[in-house]
Amino acid sequence: MIATHCEGSLAFLPAVLSRFREEHPLVEITPLHLNNRAQVEAVLNGSIMLGIGYYSSALEKDEEEQVSTRLLHRSRVAIVCPKNRRFPKPAPVKLEDFRDEQFLSVDPGYAFGYDEWLRGFCQSVGGFEPDIAASANAIESLISMVAAGRGAFVGPELTIRGSEEIWKSAGDYYLLTEPGSHFELFAIWKKQSQLEPMISKIIDLLIAELKSSEVSNGERLPDLAPSEFRPPGARHRSANTN
Repeated sequence: MIATHCEGSLAFLPAVLSRFREEHPLVEITPLHLNNRAQVEAVLNGSIMLGIGYYSSALEKDEEEQVSTRLLHRSRVAIVCPKNRRFPKPAPVKLEDFRDEQFLSVDPGYAFGYDEWLRGFCQSVGGFEPDIAASANAIESLISMVAAGRGAFVGPELTIRGSEEIWKSAGDYYLLTEPGSHFELFAIWKKQSQLEPMISKIIDLLIAELKSSEVSNGERLPDLAPSEFRPPGARHRSANTN
C-alpha cells in the first residue's frame, strides 16, 4: 500500500500508478489517504510500504533511525486570499503584505503539524504572528472558507494545483518568492524493507513525473541543498537518510 496526504497527488500519482502497472501487471498497489503522522506510524508498523508527504513535524527524533526518506519535490509556497484584496504596489507580493489578514489553519487529524508550520513560517519569513481565524478538516472546507472571506490559506503550490481552478474561483492566488518559501515533499519507508526494489522503482517514477509536471507548469526551482528548503519551525532535520 502507498499512502499520501498531499491533495496535489492527483496531479501526479495516477500517472505513476498507471505506468507502474504497465511495467508490473501482476503487482497490486492500493493508494490510501492518511495524514503525515498516521503515515509514519503505518510505515513503522508495516501496514503500508511507502508514504508520500511533508514530514517536518511528523517524524520524531527516535524514529529517524528506523526509516529512510528521499526528497521527491520542492514546491513553492502559495497563498490564496479572499477576492478583491487591493495591494498598494504593483511589485510581486510578499508574505509580510498579508500581516493584517486573518489566516486559516488545518485540523491536526487532516494535516498533522500544519498549525505549528504556519506560525513558524509567518514568524520566520514574514516577521509576524498570524491571526488564525478558523480551522478546517478538509480541502473542500478550506476552499469554501476562503470563498466566504473567512481568511487566507497558505500551503504548497503542489497541493493547490490539484484543484487549481476551484481555488482560483474562490480567491486570489499568489506564489511567494522570499527565501525559505518552499515545501519539501518526501517519500518515507521502513529501513531494510524486503520491498526496497519495488519502492525504489516507484520513487523513480514519482520523481520523473513530478519533474515533468514542474516543466509543464513553468515552475523550475533552483537546485539547492535540502537543508536550505527546511520549512521554518520544523522540529527535525529535513535531510535524506539511507
